[in-house]
Amino acid sequence: MKVRLTSHITFVLVTLTCAAAVLLCGFAWLAAVKVDDLSLRRQADFVGQGLEEQIAALPREQESIAKWDDAFLYAKQRNHDWLLDNIGQWTSRYFGHDRTYIFDDTNRLMFAFRDGADVMPPRLGSDDSPDMTAVAEEMRAALVELAAKPGSRPLGQLAEVRTLMIGNRPAIISARPILPSSARMQVEAGQEFITVSVKFIDGKVAENIAHYARLEGLHFTPWKSADERVQVAVPSHDGGTIGYLVWPPIRPGFMLLQQIAPAGLGCLALLITVVFWLGRGLHRTSLTLLDSQAEITHHRNHLEEMVADRTAEIERQREELDRLLVHERQVNALQRQFVAMASHEFRTPLAIIDAAAQRLCRSTANISGDYVREKAGVIRSAVVRMVDLMESILASGRLETGQITLKRSEGDLKALLVTCCERLRQLSRSHVFHLDLEAIPDQLTFDRSAMEQVFTNLISNAVKYSPKAPDIHVRARADETTVEIAISDSGIGMDAEDLPKLFQPYYRARSATGIAGTGIGLNVVKQVVELHGGSVEVTSELGKGTTFTIILPIELLLPDQHVAA
Repeated sequence: MKVRLTSHITFVLVTLTCAAAVLLCGFAWLAAVKVDDLSLRRQADFVGQGLEEQIAALPREQESIAKWDDAFLYAKQRNHDWLLDNIGQWTSRYFGHDRTYIFDDTNRLMFAFRDGADVMPPRLGSDDSPDMTAVAEEMRAALVELAAKPGSRPLGQLAEVRTLMIGNRPAIISARPILPSSARMQVEAGQEFITVSVKFIDGKVAENIAHYARLEGLHFTPWKSADERVQVAVPSHDGGTIGYLVWPPIRPGFMLLQQIAPAGLGCLALLITVVFWLGRGLHRTSLTLLDSQAEITHHRNHLEEMVADRTAEIERQREELDRLLVHERQVNALQRQFVAMASHEFRTPLAIIDAAAQRLCRSTANISGDYVREKAGVIRSAVVRMVDLMESILASGRLETGQITLKRSEGDLKALLVTCCERLRQLSRSHVFHLDLEAIPDQLTFDRSAMEQVFTNLISNAVKYSPKAPDIHVRARADETTVEIAISDSGIGMDAEDLPKLFQPYYRARSATGIAGTGIGLNVVKQVVELHGGSVEVTSELGKGTTFTIILPIELLLPDQHVAA
């Protein structure tokens, strides 16, 4: 069994090694093909660009002698020596023009410089006579047409360029009128001299293109190459093809493969040797593995026992957590019972205080009635404040247990807001309430008690947290879908970090430190408004005040809507 295991593993390793080698060679060959294809396309692009540049360069090179006061003057004077030195030999030596001809204003040849030599008397070559005459006549016709339509095209930009075969050689021909370069001289329309230059593509042009494309062996041939990727067609002026520029292809991909092939074969042989060596090591390792099987089995059994013990421990901890959770629920229930009991117990003495305050208001025998009424009003306001606190505690408990229900009825939400403001004005006569409530509809359906608690909480908070800012603004806005009521103060404000947690039970902003409060009221506000189908928004800036905005949907507050809470 040990020998079979070792042989199987060795066979698998060798197979995988050979498969990896085949895949690597395949990927290398594919990469070489792709790289060569890209390289050949780039070579063709460079050759094509070089050919276009050489065709476009000929009329630009002519411009150095065709737009020149001296050339215009000496051509008119038919100064042969000057034309030979400054046009024929200049264009031949500097630009590499193979032939240069000048035709006078009657289209008669007056100067010829061909293949590096002056031709006297001037005459066209036997191989280019029809082509030179034709291109000169086309240029003359273009000049006549331009003279008939002045301003249609600048005369200095006029050029006739074409590629054709002169004899059995491909050539680029360009014809341009000789014009003065300044306004000191004028040329009469139709009296222009015409210069014609010739560059053979299979000569200096091919060398320039090869240098531009970084290629060796580029040459012209009238026949197509076997590989169309290493040829560029040379177009003729009539839309045909006069031949092709071809070159020995540069294939960097296969060149690289040829260079790395010996090293790759050597690495493959080394890899196979290493695999066999690893096979022998596996044989020895397999013996150790088989001898260790019993020990591993023993450790596995021991581990299973440990897992079973740990599982039992976790189960015991889960039961303990369940017990603690039940205990916590019982504590929460006791807490709610305490809150309810405390609220009930506080109501009785508060009712007694309220009754006594009312009797004091009616008893004016020994002291001033105004003084008694003022003090009694303070007592009653304090009683109302404590009752409101108890109502908040009870409402919080009911909301937490889901026992609160809305008792909707038709009412005047605007009057309710005015009542809440009047009540709180008695608590703090130093504050001024600015009311803008005309936008609120006259009759809406809502729970009067719950909404009174909402507005009392928000307005009392505005008073409490703005001790040095007396102005409290209560504004309303309504449209077809919502009623918005905003309560703003210019008090101590809050940090932006406190706003997301503000409606959580018992949470108080850090800026409220030292000011009495329970953290219950805003949670009650949020839940009551949401029971009415609305929402509460708050904006605040530390030291600049706070604005609470209640948004209530009109469709749930109309008198003819009966929506269950």
